[in-house]
Amino acid sequence: MAANPGVTIEFRPLTGASQQDNYGKMYASHAAGDLAEVCAFDPSHFHFWRAINANIIMPIDELVAAAGTDLTEWYDLFMGLQYFQGKLYGLPSWGWAGQDTVVVNAAHFKEAGVPLPDVQSRDTSMETIAEWAQSFYKEGERFGLNIGHGEGNVVTLTRAFGGDLISEDGTKCLLLEDKSVEALRWAYKMAVEDKVLPAPGVVENVASAQVEGKVTMNWGGSLNVRNYDRDITAAGADPAVAEVWQILLPTLPDGRFPSQLRGGTWNIRQGTEHADVAYNFLLHIAGAEGSLSFNTVSGNFAAVRPDTFQELIALNPIHEWFKSSLENGIPAHAPANSRGREFTDAVVQYTDLLLDPNQPIAFEEGLQQLNDQIQAVLDMDPA
Repeated sequence: MAANPGVTIEFRPLTGASQQDNYGKMYASHAAGDLAEVCAFDPSHFHFWRAINANIIMPIDELVAAAGTDLTEWYDLFMGLQYFQGKLYGLPSWGWAGQDTVVVNAAHFKEAGVPLPDVQSRDTSMETIAEWAQSFYKEGERFGLNIGHGEGNVVTLTRAFGGDLISEDGTKCLLLEDKSVEALRWAYKMAVEDKVLPAPGVVENVASAQVEGKVTMNWGGSLNVRNYDRDITAAGADPAVAEVWQILLPTLPDGRFPSQLRGGTWNIRQGTEHADVAYNFLLHIAGAEGSLSFNTVSGNFAAVRPDTFQELIALNPIHEWFKSSLENGIPAHAPANSRGREFTDAVVQYTDLLLDPNQPIAFEEGLQQLNDQIQAVLDMDPA
């Protein structure tokens, strides 16, 4: 580092089978006194607060003030994820708006003569999306819509109807609230009663199936839209078979956009003897150059800075489609007890059961079971 002569950087890649495995490795490294000085306990993987409470990472407010760092370099919503109890503990790394978009195969719409909504409009109703899911379904050939059952999907599903999965303070499951019930009943009707959505495990790779023209709409997010565009190009797909488009979820009555802003962080280990040097590295890796490299070299999605985002738009104008959610989205809510793994496991396991057409369960029974299992996790002792 030119600004810090004599300083060398030791890169310690984590190669766990999953992101959660990597956090386990960092906790073990900390317990052994060998955690790197710069680390990442991401808010949207629900480890940020746990690491703070365990005194693993340090607040950086004094370092920010001493360096005169302009925190407006990053989008406000992603900076907001870096705070806990009034203190700043990191700078944004990766970030996107979560499952805020219906990824669309425009070829099917054009073939059917159905007008496509503008890619940046938010006036397509959930009722219309359901109608299209029905009309584009062809038994044994094509699904009109796929909805994932993971935590990120269930959150934006409920938010699209004005509900939510859990409370902002992370202590209460909200799936029995009227708007959340409406959202899950909407999905249940298509999945279980009408059987026009893929059952759990039926489509092994939804992204590939959409490139092949076997899925018309896939409820995903900005990263999925970008990847669909990339995969169509890589496959050399005929535009009559696959063409990228998107439908943004409708604006909520309060003016916000249904989304789940998810983001990461760069942190400094508590007790480091070189906090100033570590902070300079944070400024580099979270700055414009580092953030752009994180996007273009690693293939990640670090849409956390307006300047970097403009560079991404210049590289591929499709990024312009996602801007509104980054500026006016809704942050993720995390379990207050930091039971992230148990929380996400409960959501996907019991949403699978609720929406499985092959082993149908009554809606009220399945919803109550899903709610109760999530609440049981939220009631656990802190991790």
